[in-house]
Amino acid sequence: MTRHSLHIPFIFTLLAAFCNHAQAQNTARDHVRLGNRQQRTENYQRAETHYQRAIQRDSTLLEAYYNIANTQILQSHDSAAIANYRHAAQLPTGNHRKRQAIHHNLGNAYYAQGISAMNAQNGNDAQFFQQAVDTYKEALRQNPDDNETRYNLAKAQYMLKKSQQNQQQNQQNKQNKQQQNDQQQQKQDQPKPEDKQDQKDKQQQQQPQQPEQKKDQMDDNTAEQLLNSAQQDEKQVQRKLQQQQGGTRRLEKDW
Repeated sequence: MTRHSLHIPFIFTLLAAFCNHAQAQNTARDHVRLGNRQQRTENYQRAETHYQRAIQRDSTLLEAYYNIANTQILQSHDSAAIANYRHAAQLPTGNHRKRQAIHHNLGNAYYAQGISAMNAQNGNDAQFFQQAVDTYKEALRQNPDDNETRYNLAKAQYMLKKSQQNQQQNQQNKQNKQQQNDQQQQKQDQPKPEDKQDQKDKQQQQQPQQPEQKKDQMDDNTAEQLLNSAQQDEKQVQRKLQQQQGGTRRLEKDW
């Protein structure tokens, strides 16, 4: 009796720990279910709060990270969504459909950031489109037959090429402008004429060069118009996409 009684407290401790862990698991999943209800009624902030509470109770719950990222996408909080999608992608799961959905939506988030960067002309759009391409490819590894992911991959590859071409054109324009500035600086550094006759001769020599400077300026304007036209085309595409989507964000993949 004495020997068996020594093990009773230890057994109770194990049972209590198991019950507490199970209760925590159930509570986390309860918050996920509550968050899902709020998301369906478009109460995104309340949904996000429930998902955060689920993560606090169980930091390994894949559904909580995935669903909070979906909610953030619907609110256009792309950077926060990317962080949660990437965390979800690192959690273990043998479900290829879930893993494919994570990478598909993550690719959409990268693509959205690429469009925003292109419109802002901050020079970061190519890297976002490249990340979108890589992520869509990973999604296709999980499900090679998904036509929606295949279409998004082709779209991201097109935008990546377009972005790279724009960057090359901008770089060329900067180089041309720098060359023009260097030429003007060299002319200003030339010694001044010692008499009025030399000054008149120099003015006569400079006059035929004025139309050439005007031509260079027209070339810069033409290049700028082409760039603006390309960006305007992309804005029109985005407006059409928004009209097709009812003017709001939507999720392409969900569980």
